[in-house]
Amino acid sequence: MACNVQLSKALVKLLRHDAMTRGLHLTKEGYANVDDILELSFFNSFDEDDIERLVDRDNKGRFAKRRNGGQLQVKATQGHSIRLSDPELEPITHSSQARVVLHGTRRRNIDSIRQRGISRMNRDHIHFAPAEHGAMSGMPAKCEMAIEIDIEKALRDRIKFYKSENGVILSPGDRNGCIPTKYFKKAYDLKTREAIEF
Repeated sequence: MACNVQLSKALVKLLRHDAMTRGLHLTKEGYANVDDILELSFFNSFDEDDIERLVDRDNKGRFAKRRNGGQLQVKATQGHSIRLSDPELEPITHSSQARVVLHGTRRRNIDSIRQRGISRMNRDHIHFAPAEHGAMSGMPAKCEMAIEIDIEKALRDRIKFYKSENGVILSPGDRNGCIPTKYFKKAYDLKTREAIEF
């Protein structure tokens, strides 16, 4: 089990952030040949079956796979700091496509969020969980509070939103890479459900 966790974390890091610095070629959609991954240090103690099994059993949908010319390829479905030219995202053009959009965070981030809004930081997108999916993917594991976004208002103001292959809602934010507080419907503590003012 620990081996699977280590492999999962390493594969996420590689496909989302480190592929270029480690000399791994990604397609425009973010796919990498598993054979190439297995040549890298750490990964060379695994085989194709290990990678495929990990992707198949990942209940958060962090990975996708395909066969290309008989070659197994895998990719991270979202969360990249690497810029992809065609990340296979579905544009959200109407609020009916994502009725309740939540951003999970920790309380220690409140002051920063009050000042700037929710920032994408060094990633391409800010991540949101669609509430209709049980908020499993898109919400950080250790988040303590949720912020519900007024997606209808944000879309009206031309902020772009997308849905990734695993159902996570993504947004590059405004021109500053943020979702300002004026687009917050409500915020609350996840344990107590106590409202948090912004």
